[in-house]
Amino acid sequence: MADKEKKSESQQVSGSHGGQSGSQNRIDDAHRFRYIGFEVFPGKPRDLFKSDAERQKLVEQLKEKREKGEIIRDHNTLLEERISFGERLVLAVACLIIIGSLFLPWYSAYTETVTETKPGQTAPAAAEQTPVGMADSAEVVAGLADSVAEAIDSAALADAAFSDSVAAAGEQADPGSAIGGEQVIHSAVARKKVVKDVSSLTWFGALGALGSVGGYVFSSGMLALSGVLMLLYQLLAIALPVFTLYLLFGSKEKGDLLALKLKRTLKLNWIPVILFMVVFVLSFFGGTYSFDAASMFDSLGTSYGVGALANALSWGVFVSLAMFVMVAAKGIEI
Repeated sequence: MADKEKKSESQQVSGSHGGQSGSQNRIDDAHRFRYIGFEVFPGKPRDLFKSDAERQKLVEQLKEKREKGEIIRDHNTLLEERISFGERLVLAVACLIIIGSLFLPWYSAYTETVTETKPGQTAPAAAEQTPVGMADSAEVVAGLADSVAEAIDSAALADAAFSDSVAAAGEQADPGSAIGGEQVIHSAVARKKVVKDVSSLTWFGALGALGSVGGYVFSSGMLALSGVLMLLYQLLAIALPVFTLYLLFGSKEKGDLLALKLKRTLKLNWIPVILFMVVFVLSFFGGTYSFDAASMFDSLGTSYGVGALANALSWGVFVSLAMFVMVAAKGIEI
């Protein structure tokens, strides 16, 4: 019942306004100003122009613009350049870094060589530590010893029992050296040193080695799938930056057309990032080699996995990956 009364009242009000003459307004200028401005300027609105001359000058400028066909106001954001010089510079530097990464090592592997240091070998520092003025018969050759050498003069010992104990101690010790009638007792042990012989391939070297290395890579399950994905990654590493540089500085398209096309191209830089992540996930599943990888390179291990992938990838891959992420993220801002 109340809804019907409200509806009838609204119809009566609208009818009464429709019957009024055009000269009579429903609201005055003060109320209109407060409604549009949401009362940002409370109270009575002030005049927009300081004088009639200022108002007339603005009207004349607007008339001149209309006569020229200019209908967009000054300082309109639609007239701003979609791709600024700073954005062009950042994208160009990132693309050049990706191209530069092609000359860095992309893949590497190494073999380990174990060498031993014998106890009889002496260090150069031992001669420097010999006190000045020591008799030639008392010179002591220092090796890789962990305990201090102790010289014992058996001729000066009067007690036979004490001499026997010294002799027994000399027999139990590691082989020493006798200099000038003195016996040096030491506990030097042989130490092992591992030397890595690293072999690496650049982007160009990896493509050139497909004929030889590719036969091994593409014959082993998950390793073969990872090899195909990394090959696609390599091709995109040269195609995407070159095409992006062409759009930035060589394309004939301007304005919004160039911005939209560049935005679509920059989104393609997520593809190599996704390819790398897929290769990383596949390495967790791993798989056995169809060849004896350990006999070729120790870094490859006995089976394909995360460790083998981490040892095989080098700086070029990670530098290009970082730039791909940067360029793709920059495309969101355009």
